[in-house]
Amino acid sequence: MILRPAWKRLRLLGLALPLTAALLPSAGTADDSAVVPHMMGSIATVAHNRSGPGPAGPSSPLLYQTANAPVQSGASLYLVFWGAQWQVGWDDVSTNSAGVYPSSKAQTYITDFVKYVSSTATAWNATTTQYCSGVQVNSTSCPSGHPTPTNPPTYGGVWLDTNSPPPPTVLNDNCVVLVCLVPGGTLDAANMLAAEALRAAAHFNNHTHNANYLIMLPKATVTLGADAVYCAYHSEVKDGIDSIAYTNMPFIIDQPVGCGANFVNNDSTYGNGIYDGYSIVLGHEIAEAETDPLPFTKAAWRDSSGQENGDKCAWITPGTAGGAHNIGPDANGHVFAVQTLYSNSAGGCAG
Repeated sequence: MILRPAWKRLRLLGLALPLTAALLPSAGTADDSAVVPHMMGSIATVAHNRSGPGPAGPSSPLLYQTANAPVQSGASLYLVFWGAQWQVGWDDVSTNSAGVYPSSKAQTYITDFVKYVSSTATAWNATTTQYCSGVQVNSTSCPSGHPTPTNPPTYGGVWLDTNSPPPPTVLNDNCVVLVCLVPGGTLDAANMLAAEALRAAAHFNNHTHNANYLIMLPKATVTLGADAVYCAYHSEVKDGIDSIAYTNMPFIIDQPVGCGANFVNNDSTYGNGIYDGYSIVLGHEIAEAETDPLPFTKAAWRDSSGQENGDKCAWITPGTAGGAHNIGPDANGHVFAVQTLYSNSAGGCAG
C-alpha cells in the first residue's frame, strides 16, 4: 500500500474542489492548489504562494454570489464542547515555554473569547456589517435597508455534551463537500459532526441559519486531514425547513505550529500564546459564517476566486499591514489574538 500525503488522500476521496474558504498561510511552498472548500488551511498547507506579507489572494472585492442568499443578520454563537474528555480533562505542554496548561484553561480562553466578541461592538467584527442579503448578484456594496450582520453577534450559551455518542479518535465527515440532510430526507449517518450540530440545535432550540454551532473537539480527535492540511472549517446542515451553520473545530493544540500557537503572543498564564490559534481560527470561522452561512446551497459573499472575508487576510504577519493582532481587553483585562478581515469599503484587510 502506498501512503500518500493527507492532501493527496483527500483528492483520492473526491474531496479536492476549488478553494473557497481555506485559511491560507503566508509563507512556504504549495504542494497543491486545492483543498476541501471551507477548510482553513494549516500554516504548512500553502495553497497560494506569497512574495511577502499581504492578503492571501488578489485584492479584488467580495461579490454577492447568489440571489437572496442570506447573511447572519442577528448571528447567535453557541459553544459545544463535545465529549466526556472535556469533563475529565488533560494537560498540554507548550512548545514555546514548556508551560503546562490544563484543558480547563483552553475551555476558559475559548469561552471568554466568544463571550467577548458577542458582548462588545469591536472594530474587528464591524467589517462584516457592510455585507448584506438581497442585493443584485455581483454587487460589491449594500444600500441601506438590507439585512446585515450585527455587531456584536449574540452569545447563545455553552454546552458540555457528555451524553451524546462521544467523538471517536477519527471522525467520519464525508459530507464536508455537500449538504447532509435533504428536505424530506435523512441525515447521512456517517457524518458525525453534522449530527452533533443537529443535536446542538435541538439542545439550544435554534434551528435557523443565524445559528452557528461551534463544535469543539477534545484532544486526539480529528477529521481526515485536520492539522496536517487544515485547522477548521464552517459548513451547513439542513434542519427542517432551514439550514444551520456549524464549525468543525479540531483540537488544534495537537498541531501547535500549524494552526497559530504563539502567532501573535508569547505564553501567558491566562493562555495567550499557546491558545492564539483558537481565537484566530474561531474568529475566522465566525466572520465567514456571518457573511456566507450557507456555503453550499446559497453562497453569499466571496471574491472572484472563491475566497471569503477571512481567507483573504489569513496568516498575515503581526506588525505588518493587515496583520494578525490582539483585540480587547475584555472586562477582566484579557486580550485575544485575531486575524483581520477583508473589507470592500477599505479595499483591504481591516479590523
